[in-house]
Amino acid sequence: MRRSRHTSFAIMAVAAIAAGVLLLEHAGLLAGAFRTEILARVDDGNVVNALDIAGGTTR
Repeated sequence: MRRSRHTSFAIMAVAAIAAGVLLLEHAGLLAGAFRTEILARVDDGNVVNALDIAGGTTR
């Protein structure tokens, strides 16, 4: 008996779509869609250290 080597259409479609998205991202067309920049500023008054969390008590 021979076994069929049938490949699912859904698997091939998902693979083709994933490859297309990766190629578009690599080409720069979707560069902004998958990349975010975190812009933050920390002031000295906003910094919390371990002593502040522990209530200022040391052993």
